Amino acid sequence: MTSISKTTLRVCLLAAALAAPGLPQRTVSSQTEQQTTIQALLERLTAAEARIKELELRQSSASSQQPGIQQTMQQSMPMPQNGAVPSATMALVAHNSQPSAAGSEPSTAGPVTSSAPAAEDDDPHAHMMEIPGGPVLKIRGFFDFNYGAGPTANPLIFPLGTTAHNSFQSGEFDLFISSKLSEHIDFVSELVVGSDPTNSWGLDIERLQLTYRPSEYFQISAGRYHTAIGYYNTAYHHGMWFQTAAGRPFMYYFEDSGGLLPVHSVGVTATGRVPGTGNLGMHWVAEIGNGRSSSTVGQPVQNFLSDKNHKSFNLALYVKPEWARGIQAGGSFYRDRLVPTGIPHVNQDVTSAYIVYINPKIEFLNEAVLLTNKLDGDARAFHTPMMYTQISQKFGRYRPFFRYQYLNSPAGDPVNPYTDRYQGPSVGVRMDFSEFVAFKVQYNRLEQRVTSSNGFNSQVAFTF
Repeated sequence: MTSISKTTLRVCLLAAALAAPGLPQRTVSSQTEQQTTIQALLERLTAAEARIKELELRQSSASSQQPGIQQTMQQSMPMPQNGAVPSATMALVAHNSQPSAAGSEPSTAGPVTSSAPAAEDDDPHAHMMEIPGGPVLKIRGFFDFNYGAGPTANPLIFPLGTTAHNSFQSGEFDLFISSKLSEHIDFVSELVVGSDPTNSWGLDIERLQLTYRPSEYFQISAGRYHTAIGYYNTAYHHGMWFQTAAGRPFMYYFEDSGGLLPVHSVGVTATGRVPGTGNLGMHWVAEIGNGRSSSTVGQPVQNFLSDKNHKSFNLALYVKPEWARGIQAGGSFYRDRLVPTGIPHVNQDVTSAYIVYINPKIEFLNEAVLLTNKLDGDARAFHTPMMYTQISQKFGRYRPFFRYQYLNSPAGDPVNPYTDRYQGPSVGVRMDFSEFVAFKVQYNRLEQRVTSSNGFNSQVAFTF
């Protein structure tokens, strides 16, 4: 049922009431009969209005996505053209609103007007921050629980090889929150609660993006996002359930875990398909943001205040050819200017290239990144090459995998908090116990310039 005008509804009910059994259908001959008829009609109108109000309240609180009662009534019972009302009904209303034949005061039993607005306390949405017909908030959760043995077991903290005891570890409690605000506007965020080496719990908003998508050729987002450096950083975010291995590659560790790359940015990111590239499927990415903090202490991601007027920028291109489904290849170039205390400014460049092949059975990832830091007025540049390759194949519910990675940060680098060489293989297997729960076991071998170490990690990762 939806809404037509209450006045029209009343007059329609009056007309129907006149035709109902038990009501006079002839001209009322006496004042008493007239008043009795009018009183009966008013009682029916009062009951109908109460019923309509009850249905309106039920409908408005039932579903924000369904049309209200009034709208449904308009669809199922359309108004006559130009709002016309049957002449017999109008005549009845006019008759009831005229003075009596005896010349007394006009009758107070005329047509009933709309009821007064409901008091604020009667409004089911008052003070509830509820928006009738508004967007729907969707929440997806992720969590991982680990047991690590040996210094190279921790799936989150860099650098590996630090002293560690065998430990049960609570991973990241990740809430992925999204909402579609309109046909072209949506919102996503990731709220992560996790522990750290101090055994304290911390809360981070890892992603917070409002996105406008007018077409496949252009979309733009503002907020905090994963920088489009390489492939892994934008393909896999904070839910370990999505990832085959028990941890991210060294090169893509998060900044607050000791990672060297600016994997998060606060600013604006835009992307889209390149027109005219046909089945090559070429896409572009352009980003501008605050960049990474110039200090090696404190929060590395500049969420609110920037320590410099200069903004970082990042440009990327990648292709996903339709004639080679599963292949994606691309590269990116990132530039920032850091202002560390006590030393000259540092120009930072990050160049990446990758090629990956992924289908439901096979995963083959290959990436290389070159991080360059150069002090103003110094001819020397500090180059940190990093790479990894990862391959896996699924056999039923089992997916064995192998990863080899390499990272070499030179001594004397003015920005990198860790300067060493880290390389070695990881081998393991992922077992999907159900559609939403995975168990992983992984062995890591790590070689540094002067030491080497081993580690074992087991992980349960799931989504809910």
